[in-house]
Amino acid sequence: MKNTELHGEPARVAIRHFVAADYPAIVEIANLVYPEHPSTVEDERHDDEAWDSGRYFRRRYVAEDSPSGAVVANAICNHLPWGFDPKRYGLWIAVHPDWQHRGIGGAMYEKVVGDLHGLGANALRTWVQDTKAESIAWLARRGFTELTRGWESRLDLGKFDLARFTSRWPVPSGVKMVTLAEELKEDPERLRQVWDLHNATSPDAPRIDAFTPVSFEMFRDFVDGGPKSFPEAFFLAKVGDAYVGQSDLEKNQALPDVLYTGFTGVRREYRGRGVAFALKLRAIDYAKRHGYREIRTWNNTLNAPMLGINVALGFVKQPVWITFGKEVAW
Repeated sequence: MKNTELHGEPARVAIRHFVAADYPAIVEIANLVYPEHPSTVEDERHDDEAWDSGRYFRRRYVAEDSPSGAVVANAICNHLPWGFDPKRYGLWIAVHPDWQHRGIGGAMYEKVVGDLHGLGANALRTWVQDTKAESIAWLARRGFTELTRGWESRLDLGKFDLARFTSRWPVPSGVKMVTLAEELKEDPERLRQVWDLHNATSPDAPRIDAFTPVSFEMFRDFVDGGPKSFPEAFFLAKVGDAYVGQSDLEKNQALPDVLYTGFTGVRREYRGRGVAFALKLRAIDYAKRHGYREIRTWNNTLNAPMLGINVALGFVKQPVWITFGKEVAW
């Protein structure tokens, strides 16, 4: 969420609901605000189309310069499917750098929060890098407080030497490593078992809001068929016909030589046996062999086991991302 406090003449903007023709403008603004994590029109369009709108609220807004008609800011608010409460909403606002400090962000905030009031919202969540001091102060003035932190970490694949981890490559007896692509080729219905695995392992990752599973259809649309999905680099640990662990990589169309870790998790009864480390190694090996430059991931600062694995593998910590929250009493 960007700082847009008034430091001069207020901008003459009209805040309206987003329409499909706004995709290029909102992507441009988002990429200017956080250039190291660019998105694409395809990404944003898919996220909207794959959204389970029958269960979860989601709305985009734009601020349009009245004289020129140019889109100069955008906002999105939605339910949080993986931590769902019907009265809790995520909120993010971005203002084009050339239009900041004119009160646009504040005006958009008031508009969005006013609409959320009508929906009975009682809690808000938003996210910002700890390097964005102005944004953090902007949030504080509106009653947001820090809830938790997450490290972004990056692995330079050019420097990664798999030979250093020869002893960590083997898996326990009875465990087989496969990819989602291989499994779906044999039987597309196996994706439901992967969904079950995701739902069984996700609650154990540290989080501020309790994990809630999304529908199978929404899960499917994000991991198999979307612009970020990468079934060939979605690694699964399998015992017999059951999946016991996963570590998957996701694409970024705007950064074709960079991959992102989606989620790494192992069923409780198989933890402490090196399964997660072996899964991560296979994902890294795949990325390096196929010419990717870097892998990026995020971990809650309280997730010591996974942070330990990433540090051992050579991931380097980047600026922290902070989750802010606000309890709303109307």
